[in-house]
Amino acid sequence: MRSRLLFNKPPATWEHYLPLGNGRLGAMLAAQPCNEVIQLNEEGIWSGGPQDRTNENAHERLEEIRLLINQGKVFEAQEMAFRHLSGRGFNERVYQTAGELHIDFFCPDNEGIEFSFPPQHITPKECLDSYSSCLNLDDAYACVKYRDRDGTGYERTVFASAADDMIFMRVKSSEKEKISFRAYLDRGIHSDCLWAEGGCVFLEDAHGIPFCVGAGAVSDGQIKAEGFTLCGQNCSDIIFFIDVRAWQYSGKITADEFKESILCGGWKALLKERLSNMNSFIKKEGVQKAFDILFERHKEEYRSYWDRMELCIGDDGSGTDCGAAGQDEPSVKELFDSFREKGDVRLVNLYAAFSRYLMIAGSRKPGKLPLTLQGLWNCYVEPPWGSKYTVNINTQMNYWPSCMAALDECEIPLFNLLERVYEQGKDVARRMYRCRGYVLHHNTDFWGDAAPQDAWLAGSYWVLGAAWLACHIWTHYEYGQDVSFLERYYYLIHEACLFFVDFLVPSERAGLAEDGKPFLVVSPSVSPENSYRLADYGRTATICEGCQMDNMILTHLFTCQRKASDRIKALGRKCLCRDGVEYPERDADDFAYVLSHLKAPELNSDGSLMEWNSEYEEVEKGHRHISHLYGLFPGESISPDGTPALAQAAEKTLLKRLSFGGGHTGWSQAWVINFWASLYKGDLAADAVRKILLDSTLPNLLDNHPPFQIDGNFGALAGILRMLVQSSMDDDGKPHVRILPALPHAPEWQSGFVRGIRVKGGLSLSFSWKDGRSYNVKMEKI
Repeated sequence: MRSRLLFNKPPATWEHYLPLGNGRLGAMLAAQPCNEVIQLNEEGIWSGGPQDRTNENAHERLEEIRLLINQGKVFEAQEMAFRHLSGRGFNERVYQTAGELHIDFFCPDNEGIEFSFPPQHITPKECLDSYSSCLNLDDAYACVKYRDRDGTGYERTVFASAADDMIFMRVKSSEKEKISFRAYLDRGIHSDCLWAEGGCVFLEDAHGIPFCVGAGAVSDGQIKAEGFTLCGQNCSDIIFFIDVRAWQYSGKITADEFKESILCGGWKALLKERLSNMNSFIKKEGVQKAFDILFERHKEEYRSYWDRMELCIGDDGSGTDCGAAGQDEPSVKELFDSFREKGDVRLVNLYAAFSRYLMIAGSRKPGKLPLTLQGLWNCYVEPPWGSKYTVNINTQMNYWPSCMAALDECEIPLFNLLERVYEQGKDVARRMYRCRGYVLHHNTDFWGDAAPQDAWLAGSYWVLGAAWLACHIWTHYEYGQDVSFLERYYYLIHEACLFFVDFLVPSERAGLAEDGKPFLVVSPSVSPENSYRLADYGRTATICEGCQMDNMILTHLFTCQRKASDRIKALGRKCLCRDGVEYPERDADDFAYVLSHLKAPELNSDGSLMEWNSEYEEVEKGHRHISHLYGLFPGESISPDGTPALAQAAEKTLLKRLSFGGGHTGWSQAWVINFWASLYKGDLAADAVRKILLDSTLPNLLDNHPPFQIDGNFGALAGILRMLVQSSMDDDGKPHVRILPALPHAPEWQSGFVRGIRVKGGLSLSFSWKDGRSYNVKMEKI
């Protein structure tokens, strides 16, 4: 089985480019025959240094805001929240492009250029007519091929190597001395300096986090670097090498300390040294041998991730329906057409493989930060939504498939970020709310900024970002069974719970628990980004006194804490805070009280699940967020087996939301796939897969919100895997695995195989299926 994205036309826009990455460096390849562009990213290039945006007035007005909400004076409460809960400064730092490397290729008889912007040579018709390009997922490289009017063939191979932590491009021609080029770096007005030095070209900027980009080339022809350009003549084989280096985070730092730390400029010296060493290596070995060495090192490292798992729907392993290589191998466009007309599942297979590729390319060592809204790839200085970490679902969705897809190491950057959040979130919890533990609102950035992102009533004052993220720690442990990992990150679960012990308030309006005491609620809160209409006024509100998502996330969080604590103690070890001090036993009593005083899901008069703690009319009945189904997925409090009545209500809720146009963004439709999979509704899950592919997927298979947003790729991958396998662990630590829980009835889904998918309990599962029944089931410890 071969996984390749094939194209016979160059990409039309940046969103259609071919993504490459090594976890730290990202590249989007324009894949143009003559006017190549490599758009560059480095995970640490953000718009500025650390900020203190904490609004210390919050605690002085918090009780007043809560009282207004409790009294039904929601609009007054919203005004007070805007004034006193908003961050001091309406923007966290944003993720930014490192710029672009433009490389103009031309023949010796086409050396001059006409007036144009950007200045570039005309692409001959013959080059376009013979064009083909490919993104090879098996070995993580892109390839561009074409011929000129004389029949000379040209081939480019581009890859982002984690082994050498650099981006490489080899360019070769079938005839000698046929390649000439002119290359330069560009970032528009957002750069401080462009220059050539030591056979390389450089771009530097220090408006935000300072960084430097460098590119060089070695060839069998003539190479010159002068002014700000890198030029080559009479070449037939070239290796380009590209690197980006930025200031490095090493712990919590103040704005003044940051300004002082950037004076050294050590990243520039490191960049120059690395490029110089690579230049010398290629010259010593020769272009051909150097490329072979670099490419083999890259493939060996990459395939240590890629080869762990394989998925094929439509063939149980005895045939070639999953996509065998050959002259008739279809292009991505042909696969889309075939899927649209015949339900051809080869597109589903390729999409799942591509999404797995994106996880490896965007979130592994040498990278340290998790995937943003656009993953590792962003061409803007001011990107949509800041290309940050939106933690009211999007960042979490990025990592839903990581453990199932045997890519558990790829999730570690998420916990690295949560540790940065912890440093800031403790401060925000104490200064804004006078609470212990730590808090995160609905967005964060490079620095782990935990204050409210802005003054958006429907999102900014939501306080459950850290609570949701901390649940990933226990889930990660369930898959890998690595106790040292659990001990390492346990404090992030415990401290998230501590915040809510202090922050939650009793509410008789929400109802009474079994002991006759009021339920505990988050106040103020919101159901993320949604709004409701007050019957008395007919006006729109969003702030509330608790909602179903709050209850479900906190049930999940406090349950994860109990299980994690029990597991650590069962091994004779202690639950320690970050400083190595054991947590007091009284915390367990507080946590148990909270867990027993969270409101269980309730139903609306039509039998659907309530979204808020009271029944309200939704303003946007087809809203993209379906937050009140958190307990169905990724939570674990609703299931067809354990809570059949609630599962039926969840189904009714989902059908209701979809009937009004819900699931209209890529990531929202991806969530829908997972909901249907959780309800064992295979046909409806397949219909959601069809919708995300045909309505919310770009020609290069990237998810389209719109605009491009990568979470849908990962959410859909998780959903496809969960249609085939689901697993859980009981309180005794025993794993339960269900094979083919949501297999569609469509004929094209009735056979297939999975190799190396991970299930909870530290197990790897492989099996085939035919006529809807599994066989050759093999389970082994990892």
